Amino acid sequence: MYKRGAKGYWISTAKIINQELFDEYVKKVGPWLKQVRGEVFAKDTEPQGKENTQDANLAVICEFPSMREAVEAYESDEYKELSKLRKKATENSTFTIMEGLDEATKLKKAMGL
Repeated sequence: MYKRGAKGYWISTAKIINQELFDEYVKKVGPWLKQVRGEVFAKDTEPQGKENTQDANLAVICEFPSMREAVEAYESDEYKELSKLRKKATENSTFTIMEGLDEATKLKKAMGL
């Protein structure tokens, strides 16, 4: 089902409407992400929102060693609880989990094939 050697990514945009509550989420999710082998790959508090994300004031990409780990982290009981804070602190949020390129595909691209 998952490509060997491909990383997994969480991609999220949102408009933060309660900074204090969102700060609480960040304080808790950071250490938890490390426990599940995830890390913030990119973050922007002034993203150029397009196509239904124009009012977003946050865009985040989190990277995991694999798609399986990205999905398991999102579906875990721990994250279900943490996400309640994120959802209360934001509106118009989007959340997508996607699989990156596998190592063979990256090598082919690097070789111009």
